[in-house]
Amino acid sequence: MEHTLYADEVTAGMPVPVFALPLTPQRLVMEAASNRDFAPIHHDAEFARQTGAPTMYANTMLVQAMFDATLRQWMGLGGRLRMLDISMRSFSCAGEVLACEGRVEQVRTEGAESLADVELWATAGGRRSVTGRATVVLPRDRPGRPG
Repeated sequence: MEHTLYADEVTAGMPVPVFALPLTPQRLVMEAASNRDFAPIHHDAEFARQTGAPTMYANTMLVQAMFDATLRQWMGLGGRLRMLDISMRSFSCAGEVLACEGRVEQVRTEGAESLADVELWATAGGRRSVTGRATVVLPRDRPGRPG
């Protein structure tokens, strides 16, 4: 059954649950190839070490997709991502688990839309590797219920 989070169910301070994936070398290689990011730092461990990284690491597109999946899992298919801004703080490396989560900062109305501003962060290897902010549009009207 499809889950949809409605605007009247969301409050400031509400947590956005964790969405996590292991960063296996295979996952990093497949993701980098799928978006044509052929920089060796994302698929060649030795090359990445030569640049100062511990090993190959996740690229920006993978982290953005993880934040999108985190928000989608929370808000369901009825919500819509309006804005996502991220800041890479440290490497999210092969062999680590990338765990994304967040917290609602505020819920507001803009025109006819109900918006939630969300603080996001991701941890990898026990450290906060990425921070971000998102704005999502949440449905107000429930099917079968007068608006």
